[in-house]
Amino acid sequence: MPSVGQLLNYKLMNLSKAPFQYICILVFMACTLGMKAQNTRNLDLIKGVSIFKFGTDTSEIKEKRLRSRSLQDSRHVVYYQYTGDSLKTIFNVPVNEVLLYYYKNQLFRIDVNFGSLSKEYTSQEYNQVQQQLEKLYGTEKVKLAMSGAVILGGFRWEGKKINVDHSRHSYPPKRKADNAIVGEISFSDRNLTRQSVLDKT
Repeated sequence: MPSVGQLLNYKLMNLSKAPFQYICILVFMACTLGMKAQNTRNLDLIKGVSIFKFGTDTSEIKEKRLRSRSLQDSRHVVYYQYTGDSLKTIFNVPVNEVLLYYYKNQLFRIDVNFGSLSKEYTSQEYNQVQQQLEKLYGTEKVKLAMSGAVILGGFRWEGKKINVDHSRHSYPPKRKADNAIVGEISFSDRNLTRQSVLDKT
C-alpha cells in the first residue's frame, strides 16, 4: 500500500500536469486559428491571375472574343474568351481556355478551364491541382454544388474578398459524344460578384 507521502506526491504531479495540458490545448487552438487566418489572408492577397487583374476594364486585355452580352439576367454582365497565350498551364496542367467576366466594365471573375470533348481532365490532373491549391490556401474548404452538372470532385476556398473554386465535372449528355469530363478553377471578387447577382436591371 502506498504511503501518505507517495499519495500526496502523486496528486501534486497530476495537478502540475493539468495546467500544462491546458496550455498545450490553447497553443494548438491558437496555431489552428492562426493558420486559418493566414490562409484567408493568402486568398485575399489575390489581385488576379497571370495578366488578368480584378477591377480592370475590358481595354486592358486586347486578345479576347466576346462570348455573351448578358449573363445572370443582368445586362451589365458580359464575358469573353481569352484568345492569347499568356496562360497555357497552371501547376503544369494544360489550360484549355480562359473566360473573363465583367460587371459594368470591371473584371470580377476569371475561369480557367481544363479538358475538352477530346481530352479528359483526368483525376490525376485534378489531384495535382488540388494539392497545390491546398498548399496555397489551406485545407479549410467547402464542397461545391453545381446546377445541372455531375460533380466528380469540387471545393471552394472562401476569403473575405476572394473566392476560389476548383471542380472536376461532367454534364448529362444528349449524345454520348457530349459527355466530356472537364474541370475549372474559378477566381472571383466577392464584392463585384455580389453586385452583379443583385443587379437585375
